[in-house]
Amino acid sequence: MEWAQIPVVQLGALGVLLAVLWLVFRGNLAPSTLVPRSTLDDVRADRDARIAQVVADRETRVKEANEDAAEWRQLYVRECDAHELTRRAHAEEVRAALLASTEGAQVAAALLAEIRSRQIEAG
Repeated sequence: MEWAQIPVVQLGALGVLLAVLWLVFRGNLAPSTLVPRSTLDDVRADRDARIAQVVADRETRVKEANEDAAEWRQLYVRECDAHELTRRAHAEEVRAALLASTEGAQVAAALLAEIRSRQIEAG
């Protein structure tokens, strides 16, 4: 290899590189994965709109879930109050029944004492 051929080889390699770059920048040799800037902006805008919609839907679902939780909490409190009222009413009924039976037992004891005292007097 002679020294005279080296610049020609380097010029040929540089020429090929410049030709490829020129074709790429003009769009004639662009890979199929490259897209125009306007298409990329449209895709990004669409993506951002979908993300915003998903976030809005999630916030709506969270708000509805919080409202449902508050409603169920109120229902639970009402049910607890109703249960407590029923328990108190039952306790009052049992108390009233016990008082009535105690009073009946006291009347029966008084009657028995009276009957015994009359039997003793008669006897």
